[in-house]
Amino acid sequence: MAAAALSSLRAATGRLALFAVGRPAYDGGRACTLGLNTTNTAGLAFSIRDSRSADFDRLWEIDQRCFPSGISYTQMELGGFITKRNAITLVGEFQSGEAGHDADLASAEENPVDRIAGFVVAHPIRCKYGRILTLDILPEARRYGLGIKLMTACEERLRSLGCADVYLETAVNNEPAVQLYGKLGYQILRTLPDYYASHSLDAFQMRKRL
Repeated sequence: MAAAALSSLRAATGRLALFAVGRPAYDGGRACTLGLNTTNTAGLAFSIRDSRSADFDRLWEIDQRCFPSGISYTQMELGGFITKRNAITLVGEFQSGEAGHDADLASAEENPVDRIAGFVVAHPIRCKYGRILTLDILPEARRYGLGIKLMTACEERLRSLGCADVYLETAVNNEPAVQLYGKLGYQILRTLPDYYASHSLDAFQMRKRL
């Protein structure tokens, strides 16, 4: 199974998010999870839902904020992952009243799409295993448990589709992401040399039994 998952890895500049569900201080496929290993349960609150087509511009904006050039996805790449048959895309939204927590989020009161604080994209592969492509969390929404909520909901969805394992990749120097995934039960399988070729950076491939 691990060999099959490795064969499906995204080419050279790949990343999940996160994310998230791999880039330096970034991912799983990729994961933009700096600080997410610490949860502040007294802070912001979030709700999780399926992504809608109207969310796309916001998701791409978040991806550009989370990852550097060469690791962030183009609109075509992200759109292709989200619209792939059976793709799972879940978003985390600030709950009502929470978006005013930060001045940068004030527009969320006028535009509900701006309430999105993070998202995760995953693909079930032949209903046997899942792959987290990216986990992306806005800087102002980190350390409040959103990454864990998104990953847990995504894993539940993959499990319901019959997936027995889930795989992801994250940069070897992304210690917060490695810690987060370890907390969620992921184990390092191998190191993928020069996985993020545009940054000459290796990645860990990690797996969790569902």
